[in-house]
Order: sequence, then C-alpha cells, then structure tokens
Amino acid sequence: MQLTRAATESAGGLSPRTPCIVSAVRTPLGAFQGALSSYTAPELGAFAIRGALERAGVCPEDVDEVIFGNVISANLGQAPATQAALGAGLPPSTPCTLVNKVCSSGLKSVMLAAQAIMAGSADILVAGGMESMSNAPHYMPGARKGLRLGDGSVVDGLVRDGLWDPYSNIHMGGCAELCAERFGISRQQQDEHALQSHKRAAAAAAAGCTAAEIVPVPRPAQPGRAVSPTPAGGGGGGGDGPAARGATIGNPGGVAGGGGGTPPPLHGTVAAAAAAAAAAAAGPAATAGSYIWEDEGLAKMDPARLTSLKPYFRRDGGTVTAGNASPMTDGAAALVVASYEAVQRLGLPLLATVRGFADAAQSPEWFTTAPALAVPRALRAAGLGSPAEVDFWEVNEAFSVVDLANRQLLNLPAERVNVHGGSVALGHPIGASGARILVTLLNVLRCRGGRIGCAAICNGGGGASCVVVEAVEKPQPALTRRQSQL
Repeated sequence: MQLTRAATESAGGLSPRTPCIVSAVRTPLGAFQGALSSYTAPELGAFAIRGALERAGVCPEDVDEVIFGNVISANLGQAPATQAALGAGLPPSTPCTLVNKVCSSGLKSVMLAAQAIMAGSADILVAGGMESMSNAPHYMPGARKGLRLGDGSVVDGLVRDGLWDPYSNIHMGGCAELCAERFGISRQQQDEHALQSHKRAAAAAAAGCTAAEIVPVPRPAQPGRAVSPTPAGGGGGGGDGPAARGATIGNPGGVAGGGGGTPPPLHGTVAAAAAAAAAAAAGPAATAGSYIWEDEGLAKMDPARLTSLKPYFRRDGGTVTAGNASPMTDGAAALVVASYEAVQRLGLPLLATVRGFADAAQSPEWFTTAPALAVPRALRAAGLGSPAEVDFWEVNEAFSVVDLANRQLLNLPAERVNVHGGSVALGHPIGASGARILVTLLNVLRCRGGRIGCAAICNGGGGASCVVVEAVEKPQPALTRRQSQL
C-alpha cells in the first residue's frame, strides 16, 4: 500500500503514474420495484459509463479497461460488465472485468483501476458499479435434478446472494443488531441518525448540489407512446430516429431489453446512454419531463412514522428497523481513472488524485465495524497521520448503526461525515454503493471546499474497503475535442 503514496510524490509533484480521477457520476437511485425497475443492472451501468466519459471528454476508444462491480449477477446474461461497456458505446476490443466484493464491489473496482495505473499496465480505465435489486431473480434449488415428489422451494436470490451471512446463517440486519448491542447504540440514536441523513440529503438536493453528480435516466415509456431518446435542448448521440435506435414501446429509450434469450439491441443502448449524457449537460430544468433526476427514496421518508416502526430483524428488544436501515434500490456509478501522464497528454479535467487505499477484514458477523480497520491502513498509505487530517468522510450507511459505530471507533466528527446524506436516505444498490459514495465524496469536496476526503464501506463476509483522495484546487481544462464525438 505504501506504493500508492510513492506514486503520488515526485520531485515535480505528481508522478506520471499517479492515479487521477477525471470524472465521477452516478444515476439517480430508484426505489425497490420503483422508477428504475424496468432497467437491468447493465443498462443502468451503461448510462453511468457513458456519462462519465462525456464529463471527462474521453473517447471510448481511449479506454484501456472497464472494471465494474455487481453482486446479484444471476440472470443478467454473460459478462455483465461487457454488456454495460458495449451499451455505453465502448468498442468490443475493450477488456472488461466484473468484481463481486459484495457492498465494496464498486469501491474495490476503483482500487483495482488505481493499481493498474500504478503498475503501468493501463492509462485510462472506467471503474464503478451497478445493481438492479428490483430485478434480482428467485431460484428453484433442486429443479435441475428434477422435483420428482413433494413440494419444491423458491429462494430469493437477492437475500441469498446479497443480504445473507452464510457463516452465522443470519440476515445482515441480524449482524447490525449485534453491533448495536455491543456498542450500546440505542433505537433512538439510530432513528435520529436516519432522520439527519434524510434532512442532509434533502437539503443537498434542494440546493442543487446533488444534480452535479447525476446522469439522468430516461423515464419509462407510457402505454401507447414511443419514446425519443433525444432530450430537450440536447443532442442524442446520432442522427437516426427513435425506431432506428431501438426505442419502442416496452423498450424505453431504446435500452437493451430483449427477454426470452433475445440478444439486447446494442445500438439502442448506446443511443439511450448518449441521450442521458446529453440530458445531464442540458440540466434538470431542460429535461425533467423526460428524464429521472431524483433519488426516489427521499420522497418515501415519513418522519412521523419513523419512531413507530417495529424492529425488523430482532422482534424482541431489537433496535434496527426499516426506517434506520438503508432501503433496497437500483442504480449505478462510474468514474474515469487516468494516469497523470494521460491527464497531461490529453488535457483531461483533473478532479482529484488517489492518495491511498486499503482493505481489511474480520469475522463475518462483525462486518459492520470493518471500516474502522481499513481506514487507518488507507490513511497510512496516503501518508496521513490521523483521521483529523481528513476534511470530509463518506462512511456507507448500510444501517444507521454502522455509521454510528465507526464514527465512535474512529472518533469522527458528525459534521464531517456523510454531509449530503447517506445510504439510509438515498438507498444502497449494493454493487454500486462503493462507487456511489466516492462520487458523492468528490462532489462534497467540490461543494464544501475540502481537500482530503475518505470513503469507506463495509461488505458481507467481514470485509471493508477504503479510498483516500485529494481534490485538485484548479481542475485542468479539457481538450477542445467535441464531446459529441464520443
């Protein structure tokens, strides 16, 4: 890990192999079975990837590799990362890798991209994560052998592969209850944290801060109407019409759909992703009618009901409820990570450098506090002596108790952690969340004038990942190459 620090220092400041973040975006987060549920995870990933390339001014053919996180990959089809990359308009020659480190998948993807740059094996990578929890399938164990006699069973793939601790045979929420008990974190404290998270997220959205990190998603088609992927006031990534782009009723915005084993219409996916990137450039005011900008979970918070909700994972004496746990959501996030040499050569906008990163792990049932182990390692790799040197933090709120416990263990000031709200308010699309918190962190540093930021997230199996970034005060201007060429 000390190699990370070495890569960020040289006689002239940044070294050619310093990992730099040149763009960071995310889709809005849709509620479970909500506004984004008609899109698969690779479709959501395509929107994010295309938007990240547009923001960076990077041509698809300049990308050396795509590394993307996803957890519930069953029934997505072969190579989901490749689907997302091709759907965003990257050439078929682009190597793509899928990462499953449960909730840390998206952040680990960024770490792997940074390592590739430090090692000199790549110059420009797209990293991030994607998840459609709404579309997670159910399984029929034993059906392949034949259900010869008696009843069969149906297993929820979302719970089985994303939310269940197979070691203690309990839900992740059961582990959250263990954490609350050990650290003496009450139901009241968790509810107050959840309310604060929602207030912060709502305030950031109302102030226009949140929109800066979002690539919007086309609204699903209304019955009887075709959908044009071209936003009001913006180009749509091609001169052909909606039908030629694959935009049809039941295939909103021309995105990849094709069930029943039908290959997805790639060109429609590219057009829809390009249109979403153009909508982001046009802004919410110009495209609100045709595109989804809002994080859907914010509207579902009811402060009056929060304290009356019953404990969900431990009926008797429990403290974790649906209100102080992160809701299941759909979404994607993507970052373009480049070497400093590539930034200078191509004139890319430099948002931040990756100062350090680290993983940590402990017993699976204590995944909730694993960030407190990963953070000190990442700070050392970044050449920082203590958490006090960090301006702003993103600690993923898988549950309110996770954030509260790690604040306690690391002695973090509440006013510096998740200042634009966290996953309890916004939602937790598990394969995307690691990348989402880093995107939000970079936006917080920009909005609040911070320099050093730290993003940390726990994951099932007892692990956690952490990345430390340093914002650049004066981002370099992008090349004059037109973004419409992407």
